[in-house]
Amino acid sequence: KEDGELRLCTDYRELNAISATNAYPMLLIKDLLAEVAKGNIFSKLDLWDTYFRVCIREGDEFKTAFNTPLDQFEYLVMPFGLHGAPGVFMNLINEVLYKHLFKRVLVCLDNILLYSLDKSSHVQL
Repeated sequence: KEDGELRLCTDYRELNAISATNAYPMLLIKDLLAEVAKGNIFSKLDLWDTYFRVCIREGDEFKTAFNTPLDQFEYLVMPFGLHGAPGVFMNLINEVLYKHLFKRVLVCLDNILLYSLDKSSHVQL
């Protein structure tokens, strides 16, 4: 780091080269703006740390293994840098919020926008 502090850096290039791509299409801005125009009251949720709480499929942990002088370690949750991880995260969020998408909720990666016409229906969200 710039301040001289050390951090773990894992090279996933070889794993990413053989991984299947799980791409998730981004929504068009015009579609998002058309939905946002339907609301009068808005709330934004930023789930910035949720991405790192997505568990790696059981049995696939060995693929993220790395060695240190102390021992070999494996990630149990999604580390930053794995190929297809954002698509997996978007699928998870869309499965959880499926009933509300494009009715009162918009999702873009780790940002969730809640919108309503009036305060009483917004509070029920």
